Amino acid sequence: MKKLLAIVLCAMMLLSVVAVAEETPYKIGFANIGEAVELQVTVKESLQRAAEENGVELVYMNNNMDGATAVQNADNMVQQEIDGMIEFNIDESVGPTIKGIMDDAGIPMIAVDIAIDGCTFFGANNEVAGQVGGRRLGEVAQERWGEEPDILLLVYDSTSGESPMKRVTCMPDGLRETFPDFSEDKVFMVDAGVDAATAQKAVSDFLTAHPDEHKIAIGCYHDIAATSTLAAIETAGRESECIMVSENEYGYLDYLKANPEAPENECWVGGVAFFFTQYGDYLIPAMISVLNGEDIGDAFYVNHEIITRDNAETYFADYLAG
Repeated sequence: MKKLLAIVLCAMMLLSVVAVAEETPYKIGFANIGEAVELQVTVKESLQRAAEENGVELVYMNNNMDGATAVQNADNMVQQEIDGMIEFNIDESVGPTIKGIMDDAGIPMIAVDIAIDGCTFFGANNEVAGQVGGRRLGEVAQERWGEEPDILLLVYDSTSGESPMKRVTCMPDGLRETFPDFSEDKVFMVDAGVDAATAQKAVSDFLTAHPDEHKIAIGCYHDIAATSTLAAIETAGRESECIMVSENEYGYLDYLKANPEAPENECWVGGVAFFFTQYGDYLIPAMISVLNGEDIGDAFYVNHEIITRDNAETYFADYLAG
């Protein structure tokens, strides 16, 4: 009888341990790039949904498009005793500091969209995204003008570092799929930064300085650059002279919602999709794998597609209906 009782007690203790283990899931930190535009909110919601579906606790913080805030958030994450860190930060220069904070605490980290040396990278395949955007510009230039653009203007953001800038610096490669002889001396760049007013002024100044070019293709690094560039084009009254593609889909989708019928001489002709609604489906399982001791490699990427008026409903019907 005593032996049977001991077995029962052992079984109850084992079940208790299992129950405790099930009640103490991994605690994963996610520091988001910001919440200023729709795509950033979409990424947040994607991670929250995926964390719930995978039974892990998500500690969320907003880096607010600021490097100093990102460092403070990293310190806070350590204090909250997270098991793993997913870092989405605009300021490349503070990446090593954040990595050092996590290393000192023994916390593995995945870097999102902005690479951090020594971390697994997830996000855009920046080179491919740039080529996809440039390809669209080439196709529209051929349809609209029947010849190559006079100029390719790349509106970039210097704060994000060299690797993400390939989203625009690789656009000439895509454009050359239609116009193989497009000259490098026809490629110009202006720095939009992360401020809409600064971006609009930079593009306005460029257009003012180039009054004799009437076929201008423009590639924009992010939604802030794109909406500001469109405002500059419209203010200058040069819609018929410009075509524009943006990197990221939500600025373009918002433009389509605001303009359900294409205006005459429509210049915003596409957005390169990053499918931010799927970020959590990639990132949360990947971090769980890391915490389980698995090797997930140096990098993994989302797919990219060009979104236009013709296919936007296919990919983003729910968003456009909202």
